[in-house]
Amino acid sequence: MNVQLIQDLLSNSNILVIDDNIDIANIVKTSLEIDGFDVSMFNDPHLALEHFKKNLAKFSVVISDVRMPGINGPELVAIIKDLRPEIKVIFMTAFDMMDIKPEIENYDYEIAEIFQKPLSMKRLRKIVKELLNNVTVHEKI
Repeated sequence: MNVQLIQDLLSNSNILVIDDNIDIANIVKTSLEIDGFDVSMFNDPHLALEHFKKNLAKFSVVISDVRMPGINGPELVAIIKDLRPEIKVIFMTAFDMMDIKPEIENYDYEIAEIFQKPLSMKRLRKIVKELLNNVTVHEKI
């Protein structure tokens, strides 16, 4: 096993953020970086997946928008979870929770939290810290 892979596995502060709205993605990235997290941000879910596949051991948390062009968040996360089942998942959406629930229920994986936009950055940062400290906050939909 190479040194970088071992370092990535031992580090638990790497977060992958995916949102087609660049302003929201930047706000999430900046807010989490203030707390010392290493954040990789993508506005294109296909590019995010490509990056994830090249860095399989790097990320501990994925924060994704639910609805994006090309591939939606739940579908993207299903692929990521196939590759890394233990990765923690947070969704965010501008849509009503009842509207997105059927999209998310099609997949059988745990979701730590679903945030309604506009986001509470204080709450998002708290949930991320809890997830990375192995505090159980999972919610199965």
